[in-house]
Order: sequence, then C-alpha cells, then structure tokens
Amino acid sequence: MKLAISMLLALLIAGCRNNSGSLRYQDQDPAEAYTSYASGYRVSDGGYYKLVTVLNPWQYSRDVSYTYILAGREEILPDSLRHLPWIRTPVKRVIALSTTHVAMIDQLGRASSIVGLSGSRFIYSPEIRERISSGEVVDVGYEQGLDIESIVELDPDVLFIYGVEGNVVATLEKLTELGVPVVFCGEYLEPHPLGKAEWIKFFSLFFDLEEEASAFFQDIDSSYNHLANLASTAKEKPGVLTGLPWKDTWHMAGGKSFAARLIKDAGGDFLWSDNSSTQAIPLDLESVYIRAVNAGVWINPGAATSLDDIGRMDERFMDLRVVQEAQVYNNNLRTSTMGGNDYWESGTIRPDLVLADLIRVFHPDLLADHRFVYYRQLK
Repeated sequence: MKLAISMLLALLIAGCRNNSGSLRYQDQDPAEAYTSYASGYRVSDGGYYKLVTVLNPWQYSRDVSYTYILAGREEILPDSLRHLPWIRTPVKRVIALSTTHVAMIDQLGRASSIVGLSGSRFIYSPEIRERISSGEVVDVGYEQGLDIESIVELDPDVLFIYGVEGNVVATLEKLTELGVPVVFCGEYLEPHPLGKAEWIKFFSLFFDLEEEASAFFQDIDSSYNHLANLASTAKEKPGVLTGLPWKDTWHMAGGKSFAARLIKDAGGDFLWSDNSSTQAIPLDLESVYIRAVNAGVWINPGAATSLDDIGRMDERFMDLRVVQEAQVYNNNLRTSTMGGNDYWESGTIRPDLVLADLIRVFHPDLLADHRFVYYRQLK
C-alpha cells in the first residue's frame, strides 16, 4: 500500500525553551505548522539539525514535553543545544514498542531497520513476521516486563516508547542511564484519524524521509476528506454502538475520541456523541443496554468472530435489534494465525480505507463497489 511520492515538506515550526531544557510550545501559526492534524508533536528546523518536541505523551498528562535533537553529526550542534538528547540520523537500528510504530516504519520502507519490538505474536506484517521467525527481530517484552538486558545488547540507534500512565518515565530514565536513546511517542492519543496517521511524518524525521512521508500523507488526507464529504450527503444516519464489555464494565469510546470521529465522518450517529471525553469512559452494562436498543449498527465488538460469541458475553445482547438483524461488524478481517490484526497496523496509517469500510457499513449504496479491507459482517 505504499504510494508514489512527489511533495515538498511544509515549513517547520520553532518553539522557545524553558528552564528544564525542553521546548515550551506555543500556538502554531497555521502557515508554518509542520502538522495539519496531529497535536502531539512539533518540529523546528535548524538547518543542519532538527528539534523534535513530543507533547503530553501519556493519558491525562499536562504541560509535559520532551525535546530531541536530530542530526547526522554531533559536532555540528550548537553548544546551547548539546544538553538535549541527540539522535544520530538516519537511524539504522530501531526498537519499536508499539504495532503502530512498526506499521509506520514499515510504510516508510525501513522495516529492515527494526531489530526489536514488543508483542511479536501480535504482529501482522508478513515481512516482519518472517524476520521474527529468522531471529533478525527480537521480542523485548513490554511494560514492566521489558527485557532491559536484551535492549542494551541490541544497541539501537533509537527506541520508540509509549506510555499509558506517567510511571513510564521510570523506564525512560533507566534505559537512558544505560545509554539507550529513547524517544516518546503519543500517536495513540490523537483524537482525529488523520492526526494519528500524520505521525508517519514524525517517524520519517529519524530516517531522513520527510518528503516521502509528506507526499504519502497528502494522498491519505485527500482520500479521507473526499470520502467524508461523500458520507455527508447521506440523508439518514444509523445509530452506532461500539465495543464490548470487559468484566462487567463497558469502556465506551468518548464522544470526542478517535472512534467517535470515524463514526461521524462515515455518516453514523454515535450513541454516546453527547459525551465530551477524548478517552474511553467506564459504563455499567445496564446503562449501555438502554441506549443500545436504538442502535442500527454495532461495530468493533472486541474479539468476537460471530454473533454467538456476543451472546456468550451476555444473552441479553441477542435480543437487540442490531444483533437480530445481523448488523454487527468487526475490524478483524485481516488477522494472522497468531492473532496479529492489521487494523492496528496499516489501519492506523490508512484511515481512509477504514473510513471507506465504515461508509460501506453505514451507507451501502454510497460505496456499493467497495470491498472490505479491515471489517467483516458477523454471522
């Protein structure tokens, strides 16, 4: 799914430095912004080097920033910036702790640079799975189970890390003390599908592939907005239920979340759109069931592969109209034998294809010839 490239980069944005040595961010001038949708990182071009600042990289973090300096040679760096973590670019050896990071590096044509990752059995990419089987890529564990010794032995040029909570800072500090260059990523927090996809431009900075990434993203942006405009012509919007409960709690997507935006842009009426959260909200089954009776479509029901799987979670679900009419669709069409799901890999950088699938679900007549890429109807 790699696209042709032809576009020059947008101008880069600068920031001002605070006492801690990290860049403090200000409102971006739209004419100079490196990103159009992503709000989790900013870039400043120093000519021979680039400053990359990652903002609030875990849930509920506020006024947190990490700045890195990217350059081919350390001797060209200004003395005033030598206190910042330096990443030699282009990087050749990479450890990626998220399948999203793996997908973006793969899309850039640099899958061969990945020497370590987290959760190898959940990888979908055939090329990377082959490298895992051959021993070229090592599984370094995850969260508190990270294999620090293996990480140090792999001697990466950079390790891309993410965190759900602030305790990930302890891992960052430990790895940094051992000489491992660590870079925070927060793409999973982006509320707009194109915002998450635009992180491919972030990763491109480490490989000196900015022009390629910019051209790729421009195509995705154009395709996504064309499809969203098409969906906006629909006269009726089906009520949409999403997710599945876990241990009697339904972690429903927030009304301003990534999932909610996809549903809206595909011409659906998310039943929890009145909620203002960008994060998942915990709900009891009874409150969900009350609204679910109005659902015309149910998407993303966890690991369910059939309607019977849903019934085994709670037999009351089988009484819902959306189940009786078999209007239940899951995003697990493309999965590996070990459980890797391409929706969480290439789907993150191809939100236009995800959107096309959802339009086909919500409004079949608008995209009658579209063949599902990530979704399938449960029976």
